[in-house]
Formats: sequence, structure tokens, C-alpha cells
Amino acid sequence: MSSSRGRAARLGRSVLDWLEERTSIVSMAEHFLYEPVPSRGRWLYTLGSATLFLITLQFLTGILLLFYYVPTTDHAWDSIYYVMSEVYFGRLIRGIHFWSANALIVVIGLHMMRTFLSGAYKRPREMNWVVGVFLIFIVTFLAFTGYGLRWDQEGFWAWEVGVMIASYTPLVGDWVVSFLLGGDTMGPASLSRLFAIHVWLLPALLAPLIGVHLFLLRKHGEFGSEFEYSERLARLRERRRLEGYLEEEEE
Repeated sequence: MSSSRGRAARLGRSVLDWLEERTSIVSMAEHFLYEPVPSRGRWLYTLGSATLFLITLQFLTGILLLFYYVPTTDHAWDSIYYVMSEVYFGRLIRGIHFWSANALIVVIGLHMMRTFLSGAYKRPREMNWVVGVFLIFIVTFLAFTGYGLRWDQEGFWAWEVGVMIASYTPLVGDWVVSFLLGGDTMGPASLSRLFAIHVWLLPALLAPLIGVHLFLLRKHGEFGSEFEYSERLARLRERRRLEGYLEEEEE
């Protein structure tokens, strides 16, 4: 048993070495995954990774649900009921999709709060903060459009009320209502718009923004960690020491 495990370990190392030599995938993965965090408050620095995990979970379970969901007013709720009652692991997959969406809103809000309190929006990380703001808006709108896709009484009227609120937007309110409803009132065109926005438009915006967010994070690192604070304080003390030394020489 031990010899077979040893052979498997050597084979795995050989495969990784082969891939690393030709693609550098191992070093890139290490650079992407491993990041030093302060010992104090270190769990707060996992909120970004938790957000990414929940978004990935939403993508995967959403793809599985797409195999059965029918975006028509006659069959939307029936297809969801079929997933919940007839499809193998359908209740589990839809439950994961539903509850992870709720958890995502909470976790991304906590992540944004931690980012603000630790000063991660400060120079040179302003652009990453702006991208993060766009991301939280997209995630919130994703959750809202997904709520309407059930096309039951709650989803129908929630979308109706949300669109009416959007109608009060200055200058573009009427255009927003026409775009979201596909007409003057809720109907089949509204569900088609909901489906297109939730499944195609918003994920197409979300995915590249996540890539930009991660790139900027790796470029500038975390702000507010004790590593960066200690480094900045050390430079400040050294500058003050040199300034005091020069003043003494002038005297």
C-alpha cells in the first residue's frame, strides 16, 4: 500500500513538473491563491474568497438549472416545480442556488464593509474599490432578477414593484420601464427580458469585472494589513530620523 502511494505521489509530482515547465501553471496558481494576511482579524480577509466561492457556486448550479427551466409564462413555475419534485438532486441543487444567493448578498456586503473599514479604497486602490462597487450592484440585480424568474405571485409582484420604482429615475425612467418590461405591462416579453438579463447580460458583465478585480488585488495587495502598516511606519520613522539628523547638522 505504501509503495503504491509512493508511486502515485511521484507520478503526480512528475505531471506537475511537466505542466510547470511548459505552462508555469503551478507558480501562477500559487501566486493567485497564497496571500499573507495579518494574524489579527485574519478571518475578515477570507470574505473576498468566500464571495468568489459563492459566485462560482451560483454559476455552476445555475447552469444545471438551465437544463430544465422553461422561460415562458405558462411553464416557468411548472418547470421549477418539476426540478423540485422529479429531477434527481433537483431540490438540493435549487436549494443551494437559492440559499447561496442569499448568503452571497450578506457576504459581499460584509466584504465591502471590511474593505471600507480597513481603508482599501485609498491610493493606489481606488479603481479596485470602484470595480467592487459595480460588482455589488450587479450581484444585487442578479438576485432580484432571479427572484422574478420563478413567475409566482411573489416574484411577479416583486418585479412589478421594482420596475415601478425604477420608473421614477430622472430622464431615463420611461426608457428603463420599457426596456425591463418589454412593453407597457408585465407579460411574456417581461419574462423573456428577465431571463436574458439574468442568464446572459449580467453574467457577461460580472465575469470580466471579477477578473479585473482579482488582477488589481494581486497588483496592489491588501491595504490595512499589519504588514503594510508596519512597513509604512518603518519608512516614516526612518524619514523622521534622517530629518532630525539633518536639522542637528545644520545647527
